[in-house]
Amino acid sequence: MKLSTLVHHLDLMGTYNLCDVEITGITNDSRKVRPGSLYVAIKGYKTDGHNFIKKSLECGAQAIVSEERFSLNTKIPQITVRNTRKALSSLSCCFYNNPSQKINVVGVTGTNGKTTTTFLTKSIIEKAGYEAGLIGTINYQIGEKIIPAQETTPESVELQRLIAEMVAAKMKFAVMEVSSHSAIQYRIENIKFKTAVFTNITAEHMDYHKTISNYMNAKVELFKNLTKDSFAVLNADDEHSKYFSDRTSAKILWYGIKNNADIKAEICRESTSNTMIRLKYLQREIDIKVPFVGLHNVYNALASVASAISLGFKLDVIKSGIETAPVVPGRLENVPCDRGFNVVVDYAHTPHALETVLHALKNLVKGRILLVFGCGGDRDKEKRSIMGKIADEKSDIFWLTNDNPRSEAPLSIIDDIKAGIKSGRSFHIQTNRHKAIAEALSEAKGDDLVLIAGKGHEKYQIIKDTIIPLDDREVVKKILSE
Repeated sequence: MKLSTLVHHLDLMGTYNLCDVEITGITNDSRKVRPGSLYVAIKGYKTDGHNFIKKSLECGAQAIVSEERFSLNTKIPQITVRNTRKALSSLSCCFYNNPSQKINVVGVTGTNGKTTTTFLTKSIIEKAGYEAGLIGTINYQIGEKIIPAQETTPESVELQRLIAEMVAAKMKFAVMEVSSHSAIQYRIENIKFKTAVFTNITAEHMDYHKTISNYMNAKVELFKNLTKDSFAVLNADDEHSKYFSDRTSAKILWYGIKNNADIKAEICRESTSNTMIRLKYLQREIDIKVPFVGLHNVYNALASVASAISLGFKLDVIKSGIETAPVVPGRLENVPCDRGFNVVVDYAHTPHALETVLHALKNLVKGRILLVFGCGGDRDKEKRSIMGKIADEKSDIFWLTNDNPRSEAPLSIIDDIKAGIKSGRSFHIQTNRHKAIAEALSEAKGDDLVLIAGKGHEKYQIIKDTIIPLDDREVVKKILSE
């Protein structure tokens, strides 16, 4: 694509050495620059892409977009803009021929429940006989192609490329998680959403957003840009939903259990493997066996029902899609155990998520709940003591261990967690996560349940600058086999 075609869409501050060169790719990562690339220099959270302009030129960059003019002895075209993140989104949309206009995109945002809601929605679409692409925390799926996720919502250039691949594969639907970071970093600005779903909001990512108000304003960006012929799917039982409904021009579908809603449900029966609900929509009632446990997963199921209705699917197909949905990796995932007790791995890494999961399990477990968890380093420190308090109050025995300590000292993180533990009863500290899991498994008896929380689907652990293989599910299997 010609450079003139791409930059035509930008709010230009200045152009230098401009000539109509052929652009064969766009990237904001200097390591991915190839001959013919357009390099976009972004000021990131930790590093500034402007520092890598020289490297990108050495790798064959054909043109540079930046927020300030650089002085190098080169005739390469330079384009300056006020905001390179915003420019990257516009450039990527143009380069990939605006793919979201050719596919029905469902975006799901909220603190908790995004992954499960997207998996359920994808299952419904596929039960209706269509293929659906998936973009989210666990991976990106395009038919048989599975790409491990680096971010919940990838950078705009990768996001546009993924959706373009789905369009090329003749897919009619794309389901994606929308993170708060992506919303305010212009990653989704040029995506046309058919449906936007809100799950819930609790305090999260405060290290980045600073206040809950900033966090909500990031989330609401998804809804502000919806058109009148699109849908906003909102949780009637979450007090923050009105904030979203007041800021969108889309048609609204409400779902809930307690308050008035278009799509409602009541829980009929719960077990350790599924939840039977009675769904009510318009004048019809239908029983659905949700293959997950916990009230939070009933809400996730209702969110997926509402999104499917917005896409035009019938209740019978929706029921079938939910009941045959696959296991969501690392979300209350049972690990096979023949020792008389149960073992569950869950991604719960926020206070609300941990409390929700423990509450759900408490009603279903006859014996004790043994909890293994930690908190991530270089992230919200405020939530650590709260999670310690929840573990102290909601579990019977617990182990404090490493999550992803990153650059922080593990025992310093554990000290922060300990600040919330007030009961005076004993608990265990074992920074080696493998050993902590082994200790919990050796302590478990008949009818007990071991909950290993925080990392879920993740297959690695980050300690300082080192990434080591670690999958809680595989650790459990290895220990039990020994």
